[in-house]
Amino acid sequence: MSKAVGTPGALPDAVGFALRLPPQHSGEKPWDALLVTAGSNPLARIVALRPVGSWSGHTMTNLMPLQYQGHNWWLRARIATDIAGPGLSVDNFRNCLESGEIEVTLDQACGTGGFTSLVRITLTEAIPPDSDVSFDPVLNTAPGVKLFPGWLADLRASAYARSRDGRDGG
Repeated sequence: MSKAVGTPGALPDAVGFALRLPPQHSGEKPWDALLVTAGSNPLARIVALRPVGSWSGHTMTNLMPLQYQGHNWWLRARIATDIAGPGLSVDNFRNCLESGEIEVTLDQACGTGGFTSLVRITLTEAIPPDSDVSFDPVLNTAPGVKLFPGWLADLRASAYARSRDGRDGG
């Protein structure tokens, strides 16, 4: 979990949720999915990040659908645990996690269909702030899954590559 823009303290921001699934077979890449608080209809998901003032009770979605076997799929996550404290403070989230577990529900929808429950995720520990974990939903996809539309995925791939180069001092 993160504040997508990085506003200071407890100020509102879009909530980001990065999820990495390990590869199922040797030689495969992990699968990264990035979700963010955004509008609720298909167009708003793509064009509008939605700042929120608290961690709990908001939905996060992927901004681009995942194409699999000719169908477009959407993911939606919601923090099910109440995160105590004022505003959207990363410290409040970390404190909640240190004193227990945080539950996140993950749903899926095919095309414009309704969402159905997919899995319940239990967060048990925070990644230390000084750890450099890079998520890339363009480079790290499950077999047979790709971001859609392709031209936008290509644009994002270029942006992620430049971001990696910048982090690596290139």
